[in-house]
Amino acid sequence: MTIQLRDYQVADLAFYMSMPRCGNFSDPGTGKTPPTCVYMGWMWTEKKVRTIWAMPKSLLKKNLDELLLFTDLKREDVIIVDGAPKQRDRQMQADVKIFLMGFDCFARNWQSLVAYHPDINMLVGDEWHMGFKTDGSNRTQSLYEFMERTTYLVAMTGTIIDGRLDTALPLIQLCAPGHYSNHFAFKLRHAIENDFGQVVAWRNGEYIGILFKEIAIRHTFEEVYGPEAKVIIHELCEMTPRQREAYLEFEETALLELEGQFLDGTLPGVNLIRCRQLMEHPQAFGPPLDKIKTTGKEDRLQLHLEDHQRTGKPLVIFSAMTQQHDRLVAQCEKMGFRVGMIDGRVSTKKRAQIDEDFQAGLYDVIIGSAATMGVGFNWGHVDHVIFISLDYMDSNFVQAYRRAIRGRRDTPLLITIMEYENSVDQKIFKIVEKKSALAHAVDNTKERIRLRPTPKKEVVKKAGLSMTFSMASFISRD
Repeated sequence: MTIQLRDYQVADLAFYMSMPRCGNFSDPGTGKTPPTCVYMGWMWTEKKVRTIWAMPKSLLKKNLDELLLFTDLKREDVIIVDGAPKQRDRQMQADVKIFLMGFDCFARNWQSLVAYHPDINMLVGDEWHMGFKTDGSNRTQSLYEFMERTTYLVAMTGTIIDGRLDTALPLIQLCAPGHYSNHFAFKLRHAIENDFGQVVAWRNGEYIGILFKEIAIRHTFEEVYGPEAKVIIHELCEMTPRQREAYLEFEETALLELEGQFLDGTLPGVNLIRCRQLMEHPQAFGPPLDKIKTTGKEDRLQLHLEDHQRTGKPLVIFSAMTQQHDRLVAQCEKMGFRVGMIDGRVSTKKRAQIDEDFQAGLYDVIIGSAATMGVGFNWGHVDHVIFISLDYMDSNFVQAYRRAIRGRRDTPLLITIMEYENSVDQKIFKIVEKKSALAHAVDNTKERIRLRPTPKKEVVKKAGLSMTFSMASFISRD
């Protein structure tokens, strides 16, 4: 039995039909998948076009289920391509209408697949920014080659600007190729570089926003469900004396490393890594720091755990550090919680089982990274999520907390963000806010994340003149 689309999703379907190559940039949780599934089914029924649906591997089972839910396709009409080479080859030979696969599987196997099925003429990309955001990558170059022989494309993502303006370039090249001849031309128009050729800021984001309105549709969460029901609580924590003493040995150089990358954080320096280890999982240093039984944030977390122990309500804890996950699991299990962990060490199959068990009430707490748990999970039964440490991506933060906002909530979601005072946490928050401001500059319907109190503008008085300046002026204007 298929489920009917809502009115705005019917309009999305009409947009797909009018635009052979397009994007759907709607916010997470607003329902990009249903009209896209219907479109793929329609393409086969009306045009006899087979489709490749590429996505993060964690979404394979969920999206296969939704294909069957929103279309008249049968189970034998769709297949997941995954596994060992011989297994994938058998799967690709199957006489099905839609092939679901991970991004790497697509890039490495599409040539064999189209050799078996020359009538493949459409690509759908789910969470597009996770697969094709770097123009020069091997995966994106393989995408370009595939699209030279392919007519139809739908790119689904709520995060087309993912920390840099040029993450939008691959899709622009495929949907509106006349605007930039190559990546160099894109940077000439949008990048500000230093003397060493490093991008230090982006500009002219509003031009990309105009392009997006031509090639993509977008629905905000507020448009579909009303104002997002969330409350963000910011908690300052103190390091333990032993933590702080060791931390100060690395802090000055770590701050310089962050500034040297122009607040990017993609290539953290050694001292920055050491600072974060001391803050989040000091056991990584070995003796004597491995004797630190608890950190300042873990002391604060203990209060929240005691509250959840009393209420019996489920909890999700996001952490950017793998070894921190192990500490948090041990802390929760010591209190008697049933704990599931989802990070890069956990297989796709195991993640799906943990998800099902959590929704069924077999786990009390789920711990993992925002990058890993930010897609594919629907945890609307959760009323509280905690970010005990953040990575450098604004998109990961939003995607993560929205696992618990998958529609209209009866009660607001409590989002707790922990921060060590006088630490590199402040710089990391600034990185996230800068990237969010960049996305907002392109599309002002994107919420601008503010993790810190709004800072006063720096005023420089010299020779009787007063002027205000901020690097943010290159990418946004309040």
